[in-house]
Amino acid sequence: MFTLTLDAPAPGAARLRLAGHLDGEAARDVLHAAADVVRCGCSRLVLDLDGLTSWDADATYAVVGCTRLARWLPAGVEVVGGTRLQRDLVPAAAGRRAPSSLTRVGEHREAASPGDTMAACHAS
Repeated sequence: MFTLTLDAPAPGAARLRLAGHLDGEAARDVLHAAADVVRCGCSRLVLDLDGLTSWDADATYAVVGCTRLARWLPAGVEVVGGTRLQRDLVPAAAGRRAPSSLTRVGEHREAASPGDTMAACHAS
C-alpha cells in the first residue's frame, strides 16, 4: 500500500511525503503531484522518502523525474530520507543522470521534521 501526502514546510515550498511501497502506479502519482507543485508556482520541492518501506524499479524514475523539475523551481528540489533503505534509492536514481539539484538523502533532515509549520504555496 502506498500513501502520498502533500504539505508545505515553509512559505513557497511544497513537500511530498511518500509512505509504503512505491511501485509504477504510485511513481506516476508522485510525478503528477510534483508537476502540480511546479504549476502552482512553488519555489522549492522536498521529496521525503522517510515513510518508504519498499519500492520497485519504477521508483527511481519517480525520484529522478522529481529532481528534473528543479529547472522550474527557483530553490530547487531536495530529496530526504532517514533510513539506509531510503538512502539506497538516491544513489540508484543519481546513476540515471539526475541533475546536480539532487540532495543526498539524510543531509538535510531538518527540512523534513514533523513539527514544521504549514504554509500556503502561492500561485505565480
